[in-house]
Formats: sequence, C-alpha cells, structure tokens
Amino acid sequence: MSHDNWRTPPELFKVLDEEFNFDLDAAASEENSLCSLCITPDKDALKTSWSAPDIRTAWCNPPYTLIGPFIQRAWEQSQEHRMTTVVLIPAYTDPKYWKQYVMKSHEVRFLAGRLSFLDEDGGKKTSARFPSVVVVNKWLKGTTFGKAPNQFVWDWRAE
Repeated sequence: MSHDNWRTPPELFKVLDEEFNFDLDAAASEENSLCSLCITPDKDALKTSWSAPDIRTAWCNPPYTLIGPFIQRAWEQSQEHRMTTVVLIPAYTDPKYWKQYVMKSHEVRFLAGRLSFLDEDGGKKTSARFPSVVVVNKWLKGTTFGKAPNQFVWDWRAE
C-alpha cells in the first residue's frame, strides 16, 4: 500500500477539527474528504488557491511522495491568505523542507506514539513505521525573525 493513499486516522482528525474547525481538506478525493470542501488531485492543490471568503482553516494529509511541495504550499498559503493550515507529515527532520518551511511554522506537534492510518478504501488500519508531526501554520500580523516554532510532544489521546 502506497503512503500516498493512506487516510488520516479519524480519531486524530476529530480532535484537531474540534480545535481548528477545518473548512477545507487540501489533499483529498470527493470520496475520502474529511471536510465539506476539498481540493482533488485533478484540481491540483499545488496550483489551486486554498482560500476563499468562507475558508479560514485548511487540513492537509499530503501524498507522502509530495511532502516537500505540500509543506511549502501550506506555509505559503497561510501567509498569502492570512489563514491557518494544519499538515500531518512524518517527523523526519533531515529533509530540506523541514528547515525551509517546518521551522517557519507556528507550531510543530510531535505526536506521542505511532499513528494507525486507514488504507485507501478507508478500511484496514496500518500502523506507521515512523513518528508523525502536526505542523500548524498561522499568519501573524507583522514579521518575526529568528523565532523557532513552538515545539512539543502532544499526546492527542489524553483526556
């Protein structure tokens, strides 16, 4: 099973959606979108705007073969459209995109434990062989320099 087609664990999405109230799923199909609005592969989220008058927050579990371009796009869209973008990616800190875009984010939440993703049909769960992070990009009025993101381990399952 390709990591490009792994679906977000619904339990994790529910917790994040309660916090952020997502308007858009930026990397989905009509069949697996977690929001009422989505950007499908044929619309190409790397080229299509993630914003509209009624969109303030976007969720993204990107295809893993395109993490770099998607994390860049999420950061750029948050700044350009003064919106919040939240992206689920592996916690690999060595790729160039980590330094260039993750370290510009507002928050990096290292998830406690390993996630169990759903397969592309929304069925069988597959435990990830890697740790995951949630990257939160927020537009902040003014410009900040030299500030690292808020980083912490987040046990999203805790009551």
